[in-house]
Amino acid sequence: MSKKLKLTLIISPLIIIFLYFFTALYSFHQFHKGIYYNDKKLIKDYVEWDELRENFKNYINIQLLKETQKSEELKDLGEFGVLLSGLAGKFVETMVDSYLNPEGLSMLIEKSEKKDEIPEPTFLTLIGGFTIMDFNGLSSFYVTYENEGQEFPIFFNRQGLTWKITQIEFPENLLEDLK
Repeated sequence: MSKKLKLTLIISPLIIIFLYFFTALYSFHQFHKGIYYNDKKLIKDYVEWDELRENFKNYINIQLLKETQKSEELKDLGEFGVLLSGLAGKFVETMVDSYLNPEGLSMLIEKSEKKDEIPEPTFLTLIGGFTIMDFNGLSSFYVTYENEGQEFPIFFNRQGLTWKITQIEFPENLLEDLK
């Protein structure tokens, strides 16, 4: 076996592994840039909006179901209580469809009091992104966003050579904090 072939067989897997991790880092960094610069196109390109909306609707509906099962007032209303909780779920779904999109996120960023706390995207933040990424499979990683003592894992899934946000896990007590 020639030296060139041996070298190719050794270097090729290393390049593939490097490119695999780099595509994840690059996608995460591009989303970070989209947030920092409030760039709707970048935000749109690195979020799988339909899947994210569906996951958020499921979370809200489950939380509403838990709350309605605990509520004595709704139990006293009987079938009318079930109807009210169903209407609340549909209202939430409409709100999610209306606001969980690039324009809605851009509006939230503009009004956020914490936008000045976001670090400027640089080469160091690109490389540093690797330290906060936790891979949970070959096609998925997450980063954990912390806000006011609560953690929000943000999941990215691989789609070809890019990675997109598909899910955000919210704490169980998020709706209670909003009351």
